[in-house]
Amino acid sequence: GRTARGVGDKAIGASLSLISPSEEKAHYKICERIEDPGSKLFQESPIDGRLLSAAQERVALATKIVECEDVESKVHKKNQWFKDAASEIGVDLDEDLLEDGLIGGDQRDRQKLVVARNARGELRDLLKRPMRKQNFGKFLSSAGLSESIRAEAEVTPYVVDTSAAMTS
Repeated sequence: GRTARGVGDKAIGASLSLISPSEEKAHYKICERIEDPGSKLFQESPIDGRLLSAAQERVALATKIVECEDVESKVHKKNQWFKDAASEIGVDLDEDLLEDGLIGGDQRDRQKLVVARNARGELRDLLKRPMRKQNFGKFLSSAGLSESIRAEAEVTPYVVDTSAAMTS
C-alpha cells in the first residue's frame, strides 16, 4: 500500500485502508495499536463486492502504468546524477554511458512501454464511466433492464467525509 504522512503538530487528514475479509483481524489489531486515545474511532465503510471486479480492472491498468513510470524515473534520476557529476568536475560526459530506459531495452522492455501506453488510454476511458455492478452484452431484454436499474439503485456512492478530519 501507499502511506502519506502529515508533518508537524497541525497536520490533519484522513486515512483509507482497503482490506479483504481475510485481512480484517490483522488490520483491526494494527488499528488498535496506533489509535490515539483522544481520536475518533476508525470508521468502517463497506464496499459492495459486486464492484470489486471493476475496481480490480482499474487497479491492474494503473499498476502497469506505475511499473513503467517507476523504471523510467529511476533511469532519469541516474542519468541526471551522471550529468550533474560531469558538469561539477568540468568534463564532457560520454552519452553512451547514459541509460535509455525501457525504450532502449530488449523487445520485452519495449513491449512493456506499449502496454503501459495502451493501459493509460484504457484507464482514462474507464475512469470517465461509473463502475457498474452488472454489465450486459449486446442485447438487453426488458427483464435485464429492470434488473440493472434495481441493481444500480442499490449502490450507494461513497464519499470521504473530510470535514471530520478537519475539525479534529
